[in-house]
Amino acid sequence: MFVVPPRPANEAERLDFLLSCGILDTPQDERFDRLTRIAARVYGADVAFLSFVDDRYQWMKAITGDGIGSSIERERSVCQIMIASGEPLVFGDMQKEPQLDGHPVVTFLPFRFYAGVPLLTPEGAAVGSFCILKREPQDAAGFDVSTLIDLAAVSMDEVELWRLNQDLERAAQTDGLTGIANRRAFDQALERAVRRARRTNEPLSLLLLDLDHFKALNDTAGHQAGDDVLRQFAGILAQGARRPDDVAARYGGEEFALILPATDQTGALEVAERLRENLAAAQIPHPRGIDGLVTVSVGVVTAGPAELSAKILVSTADARLYEAKRAGRNRVVGGSLP
Repeated sequence: MFVVPPRPANEAERLDFLLSCGILDTPQDERFDRLTRIAARVYGADVAFLSFVDDRYQWMKAITGDGIGSSIERERSVCQIMIASGEPLVFGDMQKEPQLDGHPVVTFLPFRFYAGVPLLTPEGAAVGSFCILKREPQDAAGFDVSTLIDLAAVSMDEVELWRLNQDLERAAQTDGLTGIANRRAFDQALERAVRRARRTNEPLSLLLLDLDHFKALNDTAGHQAGDDVLRQFAGILAQGARRPDDVAARYGGEEFALILPATDQTGALEVAERLRENLAAAQIPHPRGIDGLVTVSVGVVTAGPAELSAKILVSTADARLYEAKRAGRNRVVGGSLP
């Protein structure tokens, strides 16, 4: 009877590596596509695929052939077994394999034969899989996975190059003053979050935040004081980005943003209020601010998959931010899309 395997002991290291790569839920790439095409030809497979597995989903980076989707919940995948063990896996006939008896997906697949190897980091953490599938059963005894292992190693070399390029890109996408993501990085992260939410059928929330009376602070206390306030608030905002997929960014000037994937309206409003309260607790002086302190106004929007559009999310959050400022500032205005 199928039992969901336990998370590996190096789960945290796995996820840290994937986060540092920035490769999850990204478009197809010829560097990986060609490797799956080679695997399909060498093994005469109906499908070959390369995937990465985070804490909740298995994301297909490259697929040849039809019959499997672009993502699947981790606990419904077959490859999760390799993520837990870090070892190659071969099933001659998945539908007759005792270990897969009762598996939630296997009986619905048009494939019988499965062979896969894990994608391993230099430290031995399994972050993904390289697999082939065949519609007909095949004897698993003596099946040679050596070519899959070699292709998986080449794949990880490409991942390392990807990660190095991401490091360079990240440097170009960091706001020099505050150290958080800049506007360019925000735009890309929001588009990525929209794509993911559409695929996972989860809500997506966006916060736009504006420091109240910031021009007056600059005019009264000077630009150096203003820069110090921007840095302090960026630190508070970054603490609000608690999960790997959350993105805190400087949107422009004294305006900031926080992208919250898989977050419903209630959760987004709670985060917004917590940020406002954390800023109040910091007691940052403002010579012409509300009660003599720096405060923030927040516009919040939450959208379901059917409503998702980066442009609509931003325009709606911006309109609600304007409502918050018009209503007296130092408050949160938000909710779902109309």
